[in-house]
Amino acid sequence: MTADNHGGTAPRPAGSAVALGQGSGRTGARGRAGTRPGRSRRPRRWALIAGAVMFATSAGLLAAVFAAARSDLWAMLDLHVYLWGGKLTWRTGSPYQRLYRDFHLYFTYPPMAAGLFAILQRLTVPVVQWLVTVASVVSLTVILWLTWGQLGHRRAASRLAATLALAAVTLWIEPVQQTLAFGQVNLVLMLVIVADLCQSDSRWWKGTGVGLAAGFKLTPLIFVPYLLLTRRFRAAAVAVVTFGVTIAGSFALLPRAARQFWLGGLFLDSNRVGNVDYAGNQSLQGAAGRLLGDTAAAHPYWLVNVAVVGAAGLGLAALLSRRGQEMAGILTCALTGLLVSPVSWSHHWVWVAPMLAAVAESAMRLAARNPGRWWRQAGWAAPAVILALFFAYPFHLAPGAPLVPEGLLWTLPSPALQGSGMTGLQQVTGNLYVLAGLAGLCLIGGCLAVARDPAADPRGGRLPPEPGGAHAPAG
Repeated sequence: MTADNHGGTAPRPAGSAVALGQGSGRTGARGRAGTRPGRSRRPRRWALIAGAVMFATSAGLLAAVFAAARSDLWAMLDLHVYLWGGKLTWRTGSPYQRLYRDFHLYFTYPPMAAGLFAILQRLTVPVVQWLVTVASVVSLTVILWLTWGQLGHRRAASRLAATLALAAVTLWIEPVQQTLAFGQVNLVLMLVIVADLCQSDSRWWKGTGVGLAAGFKLTPLIFVPYLLLTRRFRAAAVAVVTFGVTIAGSFALLPRAARQFWLGGLFLDSNRVGNVDYAGNQSLQGAAGRLLGDTAAAHPYWLVNVAVVGAAGLGLAALLSRRGQEMAGILTCALTGLLVSPVSWSHHWVWVAPMLAAVAESAMRLAARNPGRWWRQAGWAAPAVILALFFAYPFHLAPGAPLVPEGLLWTLPSPALQGSGMTGLQQVTGNLYVLAGLAGLCLIGGCLAVARDPAADPRGGRLPPEPGGAHAPAG
């Protein structure tokens, strides 16, 4: 979700503020003025070594934890459901009419996903488990690389160091841990979307990734109105056409499944995913159901909340893009999608990983513009709070069981986890991600309200974007 390269550059107006991170021009190969090349390269080399050590240590610890709690963390229930749905599709042409074993779970993804898993089910389960795990970790790392690039980091060494260091940390946030433990594909889909939207607008195929991701899982469609609001009409059209091609292809290759899913209305039935009041559903619908204790009674309130939050979130995302903060716009749109979707399981919140990069970038810029200990502490408070809320802490699932990483959500007692009988404090814990997301949107709105438009020329008109900013490909 970037825009095109416009050529010229201009200095950033003094006093401009950053909401969630913003690209900026960087100095040339000789580093900062007056610094010898050897001196400027040496810190970057050490930073790269430190980042690589952090990532290797984190990945090794993750492998050790998974090995120690293999039955809990290597079960990959969702992946088994996917492969079971693929087997049903291979044998019967449709995965939608049966429940998976004793877990009473349906296959809920569109026919395009069913077709892909019909191919993968020909492999052994351990092979697919390893493929999905490695693909997820690689996807997380590449997403962070693209994010740092979109935020203006162009020097390969420092960018790679920041990528590896943050990947080492974000491997341990709860959404990523849940994605790995369930064998989910959230990180892979997020990579498809981010890589697509970080292209220049001059590329005619921009929007293809959004359309393909939506054909696999409907929630990426939230980026189509974002593209429209930011006047990327061609990219929006490409996304819609690509999505339509996935539907047409499913009717051609899997007609039975396509009829049931698209014509039978299965894509509208959120009840097929299970208990939407379950604490794992961190969406506005889940929060409303938990607060009122009745899903049906909460439905009208949810519709109103979706309209208000959806309009506000997309408006903020578009405004961020207009002000040259394209990565912030992408992430704000993703956050809006998580809130307004009927079902956003905690592992869908993997978007927190690139959000941490954007907020950390803002903290660094705030500290650079405002020297002093207080400003440094204030700037780093936001990423510290986000990490604390979403981190996966070590817990014992049962007496004598090994420690496994779990988020604060899962500290609730069993009845509260199911969304019933929550006390006041349990409501806060059980709606933690929703509350954090709403607070994030309010904070973004507040920053935009008090900040000058960094893309506005003091003499009137607009300034062209800087290199590494909103309209340059992240590479």
